[in-house]
Amino acid sequence: MLEQLLQGLQGQVGKEVQEKAGVDSDMMSQIMQLAGGVATKEVGKEMMSGGLDTVMNLFSNNSNSSNANSLQTNITTGVVNSLVEKLGFDQGKASMITAIVIPAIMNLVTQKNNETPETDSSPLNSLFGGKEGGGIADMIGGFLK
Repeated sequence: MLEQLLQGLQGQVGKEVQEKAGVDSDMMSQIMQLAGGVATKEVGKEMMSGGLDTVMNLFSNNSNSSNANSLQTNITTGVVNSLVEKLGFDQGKASMITAIVIPAIMNLVTQKNNETPETDSSPLNSLFGGKEGGGIADMIGGFLK
């Protein structure tokens, strides 16, 4: 489900990434897939280690806890590193792209999460591969290799 949301988001942030970071439009799909993969991996690791509260906090309108800030940093750092390693961007361009893409993804997931009561984690389970999607481990398995 996250992939579908990212495809829609690609159109919204693509132009900004192209203009500010000088990225070709044909790279946007790869950038969004990579960012979604890193987010899924990091959120999955957090959820599998019992950090559902941290994930719920990160994707809420509440102030981030220190654990939520750490998770967001892990996602951001992971995306920058992946853009450098997998797509060959330099550090500056990768950081610029990440500074545009990650807040947009965070906002989108937070909006989806806020469609249900604050204690309901079903949107996050659905987006990041919870029970209905076959389990977090199945969804992130490919990213952990």
